[in-house]
Amino acid sequence: MSAPIPPPLLAAGERALVVGLGRSGLALARFLSAGGIPVRVCDRLPPERLAEPLGALPEGTEVVQGSGPEVLKGCAAVFVSPGVPWDSELLERARTLGLPVSSEIDLFFRLCPAPIVGVTGTNGKTTTTAMVGRVLQRGQRPVLVGGNIGDTVLDRLEEVTPDHVVVLELSSFQLESCARPRPWLGVVLNLTPDHLDRHRTLEAYARAKARLIRFQAADDVALLNGEDPGSAALAPLAGGRVLWFDRHRPLPAVPLPGRHNLLNALAAAAVGRLAGIPEEEVGEAIRTFAGVEHRLEPVGEWGGVRWVNDSKA
Repeated sequence: MSAPIPPPLLAAGERALVVGLGRSGLALARFLSAGGIPVRVCDRLPPERLAEPLGALPEGTEVVQGSGPEVLKGCAAVFVSPGVPWDSELLERARTLGLPVSSEIDLFFRLCPAPIVGVTGTNGKTTTTAMVGRVLQRGQRPVLVGGNIGDTVLDRLEEVTPDHVVVLELSSFQLESCARPRPWLGVVLNLTPDHLDRHRTLEAYARAKARLIRFQAADDVALLNGEDPGSAALAPLAGGRVLWFDRHRPLPAVPLPGRHNLLNALAAAAVGRLAGIPEEEVGEAIRTFAGVEHRLEPVGEWGGVRWVNDSKA
């Protein structure tokens, strides 16, 4: 792997623990192993339910079942899948021992050589992220879209150059696992109660979302939604300039139904304009955007009834 693991997370030869064997955990194991880091992985699920991911692990990976304190022995850093609670007993023990705790998205932010556009919010993240990608593809720079959508981005880090623009859909779980996420543009679409089984309070959930814009520099931009009280309330926390995407004009022609999709399109259009995409290209990219599977996706019309697949709702 061409990009080295930066200090102070690991020194050469130190062992890393990867917690959770989902897609993100597999990407972490592959990336760390390719960088010459000995890797131990652990998961609470029994081996018979992990046959596929176990078969995809790099050769030489140590596998441990469970998440007791013994899995930390001999490890110098811990890397966590998004599904693992950030305040879990294992991670708290690691912090008590002075071990850095990181994640796939944290590593990507640390190592990505290209400017990043981050998109978060309670609703509309996937549609807006995909739409932003379509708009930016009308420009001169190559575009990579990932995060909570599509392929794991750590697996694609090698292809990213300083000439790229990276668009990341970011969940609250991913944001809380990043030490200092700093997108060039941070888009917060809306904020309503969600994932309170994990975050426990709306305030904690909002703090996790606010991390997208908290660490921005003065020349970065937070794109917020003035129509949404939750998004608007984050303005004082932004490290960079605050702009209101709901006020961006002209209004794009949006083929998707609903006021929420107009707001999603306004956010995508604002990103495109800030990236220097010509207005006619911004409008055409949005006008021809067909939407995302399972999100108000037209299926057909029979007997005078229109059928729509909105199963992600």
